[in-house]
Amino acid sequence: MPFTNRVTRVTLCFASALLPIAQAFAVPPQLPRASFLGVQASPVTDEVRARLALGTREGALVSGLVEGGTAKAAGLRVDDVIVALDEEPVSDPAELAARIVRHKAGERVALRFIRDGEAHTSVAVMKPRPYESGEGTRTEYSAVDVNGSLRRTIITRPADDAAHPAVLYVTGIGCFSQESLGVRSTEAKLLHGLARAGFVTMRVEKTGVGDSQGPACPSPEADLRLELAGYVEGLKALKSLPGVRPDRVFVVGLSIGGVHAPLIAQKEPVRGVVVVNTVAKTFIEYLVETRRRQDTLKGLPFDEVDRHARMGERCNHDLLVEKRTPDAILAAHPECKEHIGYPAPHPYMQQWADLDLAAEWKRVDAPVLIVQGESDFVATVADAPLLRDVIESFHPGHATLSMIPGMDHYLTREPSMKASMEKTAAGEFEPRVLETIQGWLTRQAAG
Repeated sequence: MPFTNRVTRVTLCFASALLPIAQAFAVPPQLPRASFLGVQASPVTDEVRARLALGTREGALVSGLVEGGTAKAAGLRVDDVIVALDEEPVSDPAELAARIVRHKAGERVALRFIRDGEAHTSVAVMKPRPYESGEGTRTEYSAVDVNGSLRRTIITRPADDAAHPAVLYVTGIGCFSQESLGVRSTEAKLLHGLARAGFVTMRVEKTGVGDSQGPACPSPEADLRLELAGYVEGLKALKSLPGVRPDRVFVVGLSIGGVHAPLIAQKEPVRGVVVVNTVAKTFIEYLVETRRRQDTLKGLPFDEVDRHARMGERCNHDLLVEKRTPDAILAAHPECKEHIGYPAPHPYMQQWADLDLAAEWKRVDAPVLIVQGESDFVATVADAPLLRDVIESFHPGHATLSMIPGMDHYLTREPSMKASMEKTAAGEFEPRVLETIQGWLTRQAAG
């Protein structure tokens, strides 16, 4: 889905110490733990160059260090500038992050950095990434096999040992890890809240993300079908877990997760489905509506909004209907660059565009809760009542709609779509989304 870029620096860690061994659940030995550099990395700006008397713009500035991280153990300090990893140059924080994810815990790396104008090299053993944990919940790490590659699963449980209903959580589009050290993300707050309310929850990491094996997430091989296969295997594994009532398992999908949800439920039956801030229309129709809305919120003149919409339609017809590759489109039409950039590879987007969502929902005979934030500028607010009507037309009495005023796409509190689009930092979690989902799941599980 279209997003605005709010990231001004690349954060390679969260400020959370390593858990004591007694608190951490064992990771299956066949799926090594991701490495943990333990730095906050910032660009080398002109101000940084002048302050540190640097002769280059290349590298990643160490602006913070985390206890338990590889960088601190290797002797790095704040204001060091990392310029190479294993003799491969590092030009900026994004490149440093890309290099780090290639390494697993226990591997040796050579960090080259500049301190006080002099070059230094430190060889260190990569530390494991800390494990997620939350108050009043238990977190377990496991894995599922997806087409011969292991995919990391993150499971949150209630504190007791009783048998509980369960939720497979399906996240939004993009290549990011779903781990949240210190339970900082809004999605983790939702899931740990559900665990405290008596639900086992599972997240399945995307291919090549975090500890997961498989094709790199941004690669053409990482299409929608492969991602769907991971969720289906996760759902099967969730039903078989000790302490899970297999007849009381639900799917909860956010954003594109709500598009995956009916596809998952067709492959593996569930007690019910929850979708949050999702799409009901065809992808191209959604795309035109959403980009028009976002351009208008930006204050663009209406004639420019129209020109932008026409160009977007033309470029995306080539990509999504004619199935041309981005490289081929840009070679012929360089002006399409801003219109066909997505947070998922082009086969993923093409497969999404091929979906007939009404037909997919028609095949799902299960209760559905539709949750929509009224300050959501990413999903179309009108899609929520439309999806209710679609489901009710095929399965009367199955759809429930809940609109949440002041909630945006990211499950945070914002007074308007414009305020959400313009914010530059993470907002405050909206607890009403947890209360709404928890209440509905509890009623369905008891039925």
